[in-house]
Amino acid sequence: MPFEVRYSQLRSDALLNELKRRYSYIKPISCQLFKTGMNDVYVVKAEQNTYYLRISLTGMHERHDYEEELFIINSLGGNGIKVVTPVSCEDGSFVWQINAPEGIRYAVMFLEAEKGPSNDKVKMGYNLGQMVAQMHMIADENNYTVSRNPIDFTQLIKKPLKMIQSHLEHRSTDYFFLQNAAEELSKSIDDMGMTQRPHWGFCHGDVHAKNVCFDGNKPTLIDFDCMGYGWRAYDICVFAWYETLTNSEYIKDDACKAYIEGYKSVRQLDGNELSAINAFSALREFWLMGHHADLLGRNEGSGWYNDGDFDFHIGNFKLWYKRFYN
Repeated sequence: MPFEVRYSQLRSDALLNELKRRYSYIKPISCQLFKTGMNDVYVVKAEQNTYYLRISLTGMHERHDYEEELFIINSLGGNGIKVVTPVSCEDGSFVWQINAPEGIRYAVMFLEAEKGPSNDKVKMGYNLGQMVAQMHMIADENNYTVSRNPIDFTQLIKKPLKMIQSHLEHRSTDYFFLQNAAEELSKSIDDMGMTQRPHWGFCHGDVHAKNVCFDGNKPTLIDFDCMGYGWRAYDICVFAWYETLTNSEYIKDDACKAYIEGYKSVRQLDGNELSAINAFSALREFWLMGHHADLLGRNEGSGWYNDGDFDFHIGNFKLWYKRFYN
């Protein structure tokens, strides 16, 4: 009997043959693995354009989840939001399945977004803030259906705590600090009462530098894999949170201020939401530590998930935690 596998990496040449059959009208000529993570992504070259083939990991989402995602992407695009463009197969469908050894995986192909960022970080931040706010407003108007789990305290606190606990058995002081701090943050957020629109609604869930392609100053949103209903302050915070991974003072930067001002030019943020950005940035660190632990059981090795990695992310958690309470 074949040995049981948790994850298989699909052969590029076999995928190319499948692409030629399903997308013969774009004439794909090459396919190479680009990166792994929440999905396997292959870069596909055709005669005229470059595409990215996203192949899900088994058990991440169901087919209808991806169909909902593509409906929302196309709807946002039809409403003036620059988003990544899904590519349909010959039969008009966007999602197709692969019967991998570990189970069913789902594939979707996207046209490469135009990119060539300018050096004007302030203008880029302002335009992105506007786009995120416009996306939130359009989502509220269209009342999108999302079957994926909401971006709530279960996803941001409970699951991460469970996922990282075994990895911090030798660091019980750190684990109990994270546990208590997360409970404190959740109570503070609850007390703000941000449970209705426009404070709560559809979110992209992962708006950071790697998921935004800039053509000059104009942003295009890609990778909606983390989308769900949640707090808008969380959706706003992710971009600034990501930048602080390499620059702890980014929140004081003019580009960060422009990002918030761009958002506010479309939808005003009240005092609670502005304050909550710091709280949700701390919880984003929490989510990331849990997400990394989850990937260890799916397709990642464990060599990098060590004390040094925890030192870095716990330190960044404390940075945002102190900003919220100071």
